[in-house]
Amino acid sequence: MGKRLLTACILLVVFSFPVSLNGAVLRETGPMVVVIDPGHGGEDTGARGPSGLEEKQVTLKLALALAESLEKKGGMRVLLTRTADVFVPLDERTSFANRSGADLFISIHANAASNKDAIGIETFFLSFEATDEDARRLAAFENSAGQLGGAVFAEAGSGDDLKTILLDLANSKSHHESSAFAEAVHTTMVGGTGRESRGVKQAPFTVLVGATMPAVLIEVGFISNPAEEKWLSKADGRAMLADSIAEGITSFKEALARKRGYIEVSGRD
Repeated sequence: MGKRLLTACILLVVFSFPVSLNGAVLRETGPMVVVIDPGHGGEDTGARGPSGLEEKQVTLKLALALAESLEKKGGMRVLLTRTADVFVPLDERTSFANRSGADLFISIHANAASNKDAIGIETFFLSFEATDEDARRLAAFENSAGQLGGAVFAEAGSGDDLKTILLDLANSKSHHESSAFAEAVHTTMVGGTGRESRGVKQAPFTVLVGATMPAVLIEVGFISNPAEEKWLSKADGRAMLADSIAEGITSFKEALARKRGYIEVSGRD
């Protein structure tokens, strides 16, 4: 009895840790978990286009198309923060990703501007300092949609408290990887759709606060621009976007595995 118990304990220890394989790490794991967050929902319509198209409609339809595209590629488990026209608080979206053990988090939005000629795709990762004034205004608008209304930043404090938060953010692995994730997705979105690039930027988006995995927010076009509103309203336009975003996620997944130096396997023979 004692020997059997000792053997069981040894096996538990052996199979609870990664195994080295030629300098890489071999770990038994399931598929990568990707959480897609369709922005807005319910009473929170988001931005509205000239013909009445609502941001919440675009983001949900695009999220569902993206989930389908990723599932076709395989090797990923895809979850959505909402699958219907319902309101979900901003902090709950990231909390859901954390609870689900997500490897990647992507929040989908459509931009708007007073200038009806504004066009293009932007991709963001979290920073307490916005890249520019447009990014700061955009984050303020998106943050106002949730119950927190940006209160995370207002309550963060100042002086030493804020410096500590900024230092922790700057040194976190997920923050560095979020930057690379944003670049990967933005590159394939622009290349795959031919839409104008407005670049990869940083901004204080509440929905990205607290994410323990690489997390980005994408603005897939200006719903306030009549031409882009029309493009976003069409299924083929959204399908093109979904496939290009999925390509970016897939390429980043492979780069992340190489960077972290492990070979993922789904089980043992």
